[in-house]
Amino acid sequence: MKVEKSELWITTETTLDVDDASAIRGFFGRLFKTVSAFHGHSGASLIYKHPLIQYKVLNGSALIMGLKEGAYLLKAVPDLEHLIVRGKRLSVVAQTRSDWAFDFGICSAPIEYEFITPWGALNQDNFRTYCTFKNDKASVNRLLTRVLIGNLLSLSKAVSYVVDETIQVAVTANGYEELKAKPGVHLVGFNGRFKANFAIPDNWGIGKFSSRGYGVVARGDNT
Repeated sequence: MKVEKSELWITTETTLDVDDASAIRGFFGRLFKTVSAFHGHSGASLIYKHPLIQYKVLNGSALIMGLKEGAYLLKAVPDLEHLIVRGKRLSVVAQTRSDWAFDFGICSAPIEYEFITPWGALNQDNFRTYCTFKNDKASVNRLLTRVLIGNLLSLSKAVSYVVDETIQVAVTANGYEELKAKPGVHLVGFNGRFKANFAIPDNWGIGKFSSRGYGVVARGDNT
């Protein structure tokens, strides 16, 4: 299945930090407050589905990505003179956008991916499960494999892709760290790699708080 993808790169006068992704999401959410895809809210309520517009900071620049409907919405973003990040007005020195369609979904050969930002895999329930065997690497990887398959199914549903074959995934977690997703909300973020018979675009995020730059993946050098 071909899925439309759009990437909007913005470089400011100041090098951005990976933690600025949430503030950039807030900026665009205010700029397009009537369009829920930009901020993930319906009125005062959160929209609980995989986000089709995501915000991240890579190599010091902001990257706003959209899939399918999100890609079409990004085409309406005008040339910006500034971003407001954590209360600071930062002049935009470069803004570029690229659009194309890519092959999405089940593929014949496994693809290796690396998490280039920590992956927010665990909710409150499976975090308790994780704590019971967190020193057993094999059990942790089996749990994370189930979670990752669920993430890929959520992404598929968001782009209206019907998964008609078994998703095969193998996860290798190399370590974890605490993530401060937003004030008062802390997550366990995993680093590592995985293989899957499933094609997703580079720089897309999966898992919890993927709209804020967590769980960003890139294909390995051998694929």
